[in-house]
Amino acid sequence: MFYRLVLIFALAVSLTGVGHADESEEKLIENLMQLTSGTVQLEKVESSPAEGVYIVTMNSQEYFVYSKGDYLLVGDLYDAANQIDFGQERVNVKIATAIEGVPESEMILMGEPLERFVTVFTDTDCFYCQKFHDTVPELQSRGMQVRYLMFPRAGIGSESYFEAVSVWCSDDQAEAITVAKAGGTVEPASCENPVAGQYELGGTVGVQGTPTIILDNGKVINGYVDPDRLLAEAG
Repeated sequence: MFYRLVLIFALAVSLTGVGHADESEEKLIENLMQLTSGTVQLEKVESSPAEGVYIVTMNSQEYFVYSKGDYLLVGDLYDAANQIDFGQERVNVKIATAIEGVPESEMILMGEPLERFVTVFTDTDCFYCQKFHDTVPELQSRGMQVRYLMFPRAGIGSESYFEAVSVWCSDDQAEAITVAKAGGTVEPASCENPVAGQYELGGTVGVQGTPTIILDNGKVINGYVDPDRLLAEAG
């Protein structure tokens, strides 16, 4: 199987003062700590599907690190033959696992419960989120309920954050989010709400944009897809 490393940032450095090294995890850790002067928190080192490449967790972030002698290379890891992005796959697993711990009482539910469901990190002023929202009636008619988690991309305290709070605190959340996504005005409201927590959850597990769609079979789709593809992916 052919593996390909794509360089994210230039980190092909000779570590002076280190002898001719083997490729054990212990040597990798030693090299990393020397390179960073011990300024990062090295939390975990795991093997990857590619020989000589390790998955290193530092400061709560994961990196693919190739170790060869006195050299390190940091980047993304792909299985080119099967078109697999291993980094994104690991993020997707984290997202799907995190969703399992969110109760429906903290989601905006579109319509009545159906046989299948899809959970979506969304933003009120995201073009592709509105495009996805326009497909909600079709998804419902085909047996798929949509459940929303709020992810205001501009961050906590932004205009979109307060709009998300107003949507959540509305008497009719489904109607309010429909109005907001259509560019309408939602009456300002405040209450105890999970918006900040959902934004932080998304950031913690690696959500980088909206919509991020989590199917009920655990698959994660990053970005808009039409109902036919979504339902095909759901199986």
